[in-house]
Amino acid sequence: MDNKKTTILVISYDDNKVKSFSVNTHFIKYFKRYLLGFTSFLVLFLTGLFAFIFSSNNVRVENFALTNEITQITEKVELIDSLKLKERLNIIDGNLAQIHSYLISRGIIDNGYLQVNESVNQYSRYYKVKDLEQQSDVFLKSVLSVPIGLPHKGPVSSEYGYRKNPFGGYVGEFHPGIDIKGSMGDRVHATADGIVIRSDWYGGYGNAVLIDHGSGLATLYGHLSRVNVAPGQKVQTGQVIGYLGTTGRSTGPHVHYEIRKNGLDIDPAPFLTLNY
Repeated sequence: MDNKKTTILVISYDDNKVKSFSVNTHFIKYFKRYLLGFTSFLVLFLTGLFAFIFSSNNVRVENFALTNEITQITEKVELIDSLKLKERLNIIDGNLAQIHSYLISRGIIDNGYLQVNESVNQYSRYYKVKDLEQQSDVFLKSVLSVPIGLPHKGPVSSEYGYRKNPFGGYVGEFHPGIDIKGSMGDRVHATADGIVIRSDWYGGYGNAVLIDHGSGLATLYGHLSRVNVAPGQKVQTGQVIGYLGTTGRSTGPHVHYEIRKNGLDIDPAPFLTLNY
């Protein structure tokens, strides 16, 4: 082992005393190395720490910028969605206006049923978003009470209007409805919501069901083999109200279907178009 000594002098300026002590030179050499290594490590550590702090700060700045950008994009998307919603609501307004005008032109509802301006655009401006639910509910109830489509999916064998007498002879007759062929016992459905006025034998109609739909509209289903409802009963669109037959003045299994307005028969053709 190296036994060389290094003398270290400590001078005190207060009392001019000098103190000395000896340290093995071997330890001093290693101490210098340790001190140099520790200093290097400390410099590297502080450099890394400052670099990490600087990098973290840059990340925070970038995150803040990205957050602002995302917020701006979100606001733009919400604006676009709002504009699309407004556009769709305007379309709904226009559709409701046309439905309302159609119902008025068909005499299904009175002109004073709702406040309406002359044009569709003016009508659309009258509506507010908060009224759409209420108004759509009104239109839904109105449409459900309008007889639309056929009561049976068979082929139409006789149209509305003048026709050759199906029982023979040279004298024609006026047919106040349409005839729809089918098989005995086929289901016959109500074409709109309403209240049954009668469901019994009705002269040449045989077993028949007459339904009042309100607003002066009524439908009649004749020549049924049997009825499935009673007077005063509320029925819904599509409900089975009877079964196809050939009772009354009939030449074969079919259902005679009429639409009446204020007690008078009208051509059902315009009411059947939505069924095709």
